[in-house]
Amino acid sequence: MVKTPKDIVRDGYDRLASAYRKHYQSDHETNYPNWLASLVPLLPPTSKVLELGCADGLPTARYLSQQFDYLGIDLSPVQIELARQNVPAAQFAVADMTALSFPEQTFSGIVALYSIIHIPLTEQPVLLRSLYRWLKPNGYLLCTVGAGEWTGTDENWIVPGASMYWSHTDASTYLSWFTAMGFTVVHSDFIPEGNSGHTLFLLRK
Repeated sequence: MVKTPKDIVRDGYDRLASAYRKHYQSDHETNYPNWLASLVPLLPPTSKVLELGCADGLPTARYLSQQFDYLGIDLSPVQIELARQNVPAAQFAVADMTALSFPEQTFSGIVALYSIIHIPLTEQPVLLRSLYRWLKPNGYLLCTVGAGEWTGTDENWIVPGASMYWSHTDASTYLSWFTAMGFTVVHSDFIPEGNSGHTLFLLRK
């Protein structure tokens, strides 16, 4: 049976389990707190905040759930189980982010770090428009997307036997999508990684 891109992502993160966090621990302990610190002061206390691709809850869920009404979503049941162990006070659910449904203006903040780029590029504009609708006026989206265009699969990613799928366009295309939807760019940064990198956007509705 041929796996779909989402099958590859779910099975990959299931297989990685805690190895994913260990591999990126240094990055998560340095970049993530700085990125989140740029968002948190902009949100009213006890706001509803959604995270897409929460993985094992560290560090984002632990950081945000201390101040906000937090909900973390991930495609991987293994990662969600780890998140519930790591951050028992937060709310988590196993779900495909493209299949979610929330009332308009539900959240003051949405976080999607290195997660949107795991779904096929053709599905991303529809998802991003949904995120815009789910945000309250003057709500914020903090996300990491592509810097350059690429779609593909890596085999034996981080651990033997783990495959992973990515799909993203370039930063200028994402910027054009965001502005056409009605977002205002608060700031954007190139985040280097190896020989390439990603783009971090903080956007306001």
